[in-house]
Amino acid sequence: MTNQQIKPFEFMTSSSLVTVTDRRASDARELLAGIREVPGSSIYHHSHQAYREWQMFDRPPIHDFGYWTGEVLRERSLGEKLTAIDPTQYNYIRGFRQELINIIEQHLADGPALNRCPPGIEFTFCQSISLINTTGLLAGDIDEFVTALGRITNRSLYYHLFEARLRLGKSDNDFSIWFRDQLGKPELAAQISRLDISVYSLNQIRARLFAILGQHQGISALELVRRVAQLPVDMVESLLTEILTLPVRTATRFWGKSPKTLAHALTKNIKRNRRARKSNGSGTA
Repeated sequence: MTNQQIKPFEFMTSSSLVTVTDRRASDARELLAGIREVPGSSIYHHSHQAYREWQMFDRPPIHDFGYWTGEVLRERSLGEKLTAIDPTQYNYIRGFRQELINIIEQHLADGPALNRCPPGIEFTFCQSISLINTTGLLAGDIDEFVTALGRITNRSLYYHLFEARLRLGKSDNDFSIWFRDQLGKPELAAQISRLDISVYSLNQIRARLFAILGQHQGISALELVRRVAQLPVDMVESLLTEILTLPVRTATRFWGKSPKTLAHALTKNIKRNRRARKSNGSGTA
């Protein structure tokens, strides 16, 4: 595929406009009725918002349906079953919605005595509309993509890896589609497709993307370190963690250096970069 045929990747970002509906639920039966009838944007809001923001909290992501049922309504058994449904594993909202419906229907079929929540803590159905904007960043090849990856926000990262796929009913995330269809890199696309937001935070996923792309391009360890040393501290810390947890044989095979050597080089370059910023008066450590 020639450069003239490649469509540059345009990095977008999203923000959410959240509105409150007039739909409420005080018990599992009313929750079921709401899940059946509210628009897909409401199901999306209550399921995926936690996965975009979960790295801000100390607990694993739990979608609102499972959390409210188990912790607020005190229907522990049902709450655990709902929580076990991972919305990130569904390509379409309707599939996740139907699984919620199936679990609650099975629970109600046993004829249990239903708990009702006290007034004021009912499940309030909200819905969100995504506002999509361009970041102004484009990438025509992998090197430009790596550079842009260090500049985009977590919201942009989340949008391309997860939100666009689900909202627009795509077969894969935007990054994988571009690497496969525009650059002809199916193996690289497959590696990125396996990144799981239910397991890793967005900073960890960004670090893994750096490692995957660096390895694919044959970027030397020190060159990768030089690039990422200028990133925000939290991103650098995530990449440092990724390097330290790489198996020794894997790191040596890709970069010819052990994880400890890579981590030492990264730390050294971070300190050098901070000293340079101080001397230039462009910021503090």
